[in-house]
Amino acid sequence: MSSADDSEAASMPSVPDVATLNGMVDAEMSDAREELSKTEYRTDLGLAMAEDAKRVARGELSGDDYWKKYDEAANVEFGDDYRETPNPAIDADGQTISRETAEKLGCSVGSMESVAESMASDGSKEAESGDEKWGMVIDLQKCVGCDSCTVACKAENRTPPGVSYNVVMEEEHGEFPNVTRTNVPRPCMQCDNPPCVQVCPVSATYKMDNGVVNVDYDRCIGCRYCMIACPYGARYFDFGDNYDDEVMGSGEVTSPEYGVDRGSREDGKSPVGNVRKCSMCMHRLNRGEEPACVETCVGDARNAGDLDDPESDVSEMADSNRSFQLKESEGTDPNVYYLK
Repeated sequence: MSSADDSEAASMPSVPDVATLNGMVDAEMSDAREELSKTEYRTDLGLAMAEDAKRVARGELSGDDYWKKYDEAANVEFGDDYRETPNPAIDADGQTISRETAEKLGCSVGSMESVAESMASDGSKEAESGDEKWGMVIDLQKCVGCDSCTVACKAENRTPPGVSYNVVMEEEHGEFPNVTRTNVPRPCMQCDNPPCVQVCPVSATYKMDNGVVNVDYDRCIGCRYCMIACPYGARYFDFGDNYDDEVMGSGEVTSPEYGVDRGSREDGKSPVGNVRKCSMCMHRLNRGEEPACVETCVGDARNAGDLDDPESDVSEMADSNRSFQLKESEGTDPNVYYLK
């Protein structure tokens, strides 16, 4: 092989073992204690609740026992925000708490259906459509690390500085001249067993039947416990910054997320002060369109569709022998799959 061939081969994407990929995710994670120190809420409580939320996902602790353990502390720490919002993780298959337990807790009693209905009750909000279970498959052999998904996501969702729902992790392996580069896009994993839902003391984060994990900005109090409970580092806090220096009036254009027109960005007005994450562009899916990152992927590495449809492309790819999930040992069962 010529030196030119060697150079071309070295620049091609490479897929190392899954342990290495999981390590890349860990390296991107922010320091949990430092993150929580920026909030008005208890750091020690957040660390404990987040760690136990991960145990629930791994099957080491039941959801009922989790909230029995933290009900009193959450009642004291979050007050009416906790007491007046229902724990939505009842009356739904695969969710985390029974009605019997919920009725004994300090929070009010609700259901996933009631939360979903409240999000769709306003005419400006789009209801969940169809019976799909949305998922994504990312082919790491095709990802060239161009970051078009990152840019498309920011442009579509109008995310501010410090908030990027789609990042592409990059790492070089080997020693010259035998060097390979790994590009790993990392959106929200839309987990089937999401620790972020378990840990949220005000039910602002909840999972839809269509597989997408949403955030209700009107409920979110910005405690950031969900950020450190997420094993993938896929959540971000909106500090209220804008790109006004780069683009005049950037804060005047509303984000289309969840089909809600919130107007211009202002301090004290959601989503400023809230935790934000990828929603798989639900506003686009509801219109029959692909997520922005999928539509703009120049290498055709990203695919979105119905995982419950055995004839869909994403379902077939997710079931292939090339398919794997990041951090499978966490028990989160992501709806984002990768092909090696």
